[in-house]
Amino acid sequence: MAVSTEQKVGLFFLVALVVLGVLIELVEEWRPFEKQYAYRAYFRSAVGLKIGDPVRVAGVETGKVRNIGLEDSRVRVDFYVNDANVLRDDSQAQIRQTNLLGGVFLGLDFGSLDRPVLPVGSEVRTQEGTNIDQLISNIDRNQDRVLKPLGDLVEDSRKPLAEAIRRLEQIATKIDEGQGTIGLLVNDPRLYDQINTLSSRLDRLLVRLEDGEGTLGRLLSDPSLYDNLNRTASNFNEITEQVKSGKGTLGKLVNDERLYADTADAMANVRTVTNKVVSGEGTLGKLVSDEELYREVREGAGRINSITRKIDEGQGTLGRLINEEDLYRDAKTTLHKVEKTVDGMGDTGPLSALGVVLGTLF
Repeated sequence: MAVSTEQKVGLFFLVALVVLGVLIELVEEWRPFEKQYAYRAYFRSAVGLKIGDPVRVAGVETGKVRNIGLEDSRVRVDFYVNDANVLRDDSQAQIRQTNLLGGVFLGLDFGSLDRPVLPVGSEVRTQEGTNIDQLISNIDRNQDRVLKPLGDLVEDSRKPLAEAIRRLEQIATKIDEGQGTIGLLVNDPRLYDQINTLSSRLDRLLVRLEDGEGTLGRLLSDPSLYDNLNRTASNFNEITEQVKSGKGTLGKLVNDERLYADTADAMANVRTVTNKVVSGEGTLGKLVSDEELYREVREGAGRINSITRKIDEGQGTLGRLINEEDLYRDAKTTLHKVEKTVDGMGDTGPLSALGVVLGTLF
C-alpha cells in the first residue's frame, strides 16, 4: 500500500517530537554557557536529598546537586555554584526543608567577609540539620513521655470540666429566665427605662452646668470666681511677704530673735520648775512627791467622808439639826416666842421687860 505525502509528513513530525522529548530529557542538565564551580560536602545523613536538587546561598538558587554517594561511612554530596567568590573558608552547608511536604535543598551561607575565598573543588564545612524522619522519630520516642501526662491531665480534669460546664449552663439558664441580679439586668425592661431616665437627667444637668446655672455651674462658668481666687492668691502673697519682712505680729513671731530667746528662757524656767517639782522641792513638790502628805490628805478625806456619812445618817447634833423635823419645829416655836417677847418689851417699861424676859426664860 502506497504512503501518501500527507502521511509521510505526519509521521516525520511525530518522530521529530519523540526525538525532541528524548533530547530534552537527556540534556536537561546540560548548560553549555553557564559557569559551574564544583565543591563537595560530607553529611552523616542526606535523607530526601537527590541529584538535581537546588543549591541555595542565603535562599537564592546558585547551583545544583551533581552527585550523591557514600565515602568513609559518610554521605558525600557533590554540587556546583555559579560564582566562585560566593563561598568563604568558614561557609557552612546544611540540608534544609523546602516545606513540610518533604522537599529539600542544599543551603549555604556566605561566611565571614573578612575570611579568604574558598578555593574551587574544596570541601565545605557542614552542619547537620533535623529532617522530617528524625522529627517523626523523636516524636515517636517522646510521645509516651509527653502525651501520657497530657492524657492523665485530661482524664483527671474531665469530671471538674463537666461540672463547670453544667454550672455554666445553669447560670446561663437563670440569666435567660431573669433570675438574680444579672438576670434582671439582662431581662428587666425597667432597668432600661431607669438608665434612660438617668441619662436624660445627666444630660439636663450637664446643660445646666454649661449654662452656668446653680452653684456648681457658677463655679465652672463665672469668671468672677477666677478673679476672686486671683485676688486671694495676691493677698496671700502679700501676707507672706509681710511675714517674711517681719511686719505685724505674725512677722515678729516668725522673724524676731528675741521672741525665740524669751521662749527659750521660759522653757528653761518651766524645765527648772518641773525639776524642782520632781525632786520634791517647794509646796507643789511636796504635794507631788511627799508620801506623808499624801497619807494625811487621804486620812483627812476619810474623816470628812465619815463625818458626812454620820450627818447623812442623823448622828450627832449637826446630823439631828439636818435630819430631825421635831428639832426644826421646836426651834421655829422658840423663835416665834422670842419675837413676841421683843414686841412686848417695846410696850412696857424696863422693869416689866426684865420680868417678861426672866419669865419667858425660866
